[in-house]
Amino acid sequence: MATMTHINLETDLRLALVLDEALRITLTDMADIRSLPGAVLNMGTVNNSGSDTHQIRFASLGGSDVMVADATEIAQVVGTNVTDTSVPIAVVRQTLGREISDLAIMTGFSDDLDPQRLAADLPLSYARRFQDLIAAAIATGTTTVGTSGADMVVDDFYDATFGLELADNNGPYYCMLHGRQTADFRESLRSEGGAVQFLAPTGDMLRLKDQGLQGSFLGVPIFKSARITTDGTDRLGGMWSAGALAYKTAQRDARSFIGSSAIAVQQGEVTVEIQHVVGGGKVNVFADAYVGVALLEQPRMVQIITDA
Repeated sequence: MATMTHINLETDLRLALVLDEALRITLTDMADIRSLPGAVLNMGTVNNSGSDTHQIRFASLGGSDVMVADATEIAQVVGTNVTDTSVPIAVVRQTLGREISDLAIMTGFSDDLDPQRLAADLPLSYARRFQDLIAAAIATGTTTVGTSGADMVVDDFYDATFGLELADNNGPYYCMLHGRQTADFRESLRSEGGAVQFLAPTGDMLRLKDQGLQGSFLGVPIFKSARITTDGTDRLGGMWSAGALAYKTAQRDARSFIGSSAIAVQQGEVTVEIQHVVGGGKVNVFADAYVGVALLEQPRMVQIITDA
């Protein structure tokens, strides 16, 4: 008598494979540098300002112009102009959309892709985009340490702190590196001795901050991000002092939704909209965010350039 096997029944009575009902998320870097207080300045919104670009103004105050001695006692004082400069921050639309058919929704499992789940994910996509903008701003730094094509070593970290100190930065300092750089840095640390130690983050620190926080060295918190820029050969991480990086945002207001049939939800800087396409048999899920990031002062930033 022939034995009925699963493979023989696959043609009509069994499935060759079946999808598990649990939907898991693909591994991705979800770190957000904004969770580290003071690392990036929020300069507010451009709403109702008349322009999408704001000039961040600087003037040589704070005692940067120093008095000089008058050898004659009666010399006529000549006015010294205040040195001024400005850096633009342009707010640009960042967007992402997804579409899912009605039939795909109706036939889905209980734990599956649907408009609500897609909508809830879009703010996370914005957070990744924000890291790209921060990394791009770091890559505009003109002061550099490290060696192209070589692993990151402890000396590179010291050199970055020296560069900030020589430019009269007082701290606090922040450091953002790619995983390749943090791994090489830790490897180099294994051969270091002395009183200076790498301090790993505690559970409380991670809860208050973010998964990207790796710990601190020389009092500088180290943040790991997969979004660090590469030039094809090297990773362009960086260390900076407070006030180096800043961003501006804009938010849609009621005027943007006049006549809209979409369900709109504001989640921080992100506007998420869900709309069924009449006659189209599908649901559109879109998100918009308006943001611009800039490096405000070159002396506050040191690039750490090491192999990719």
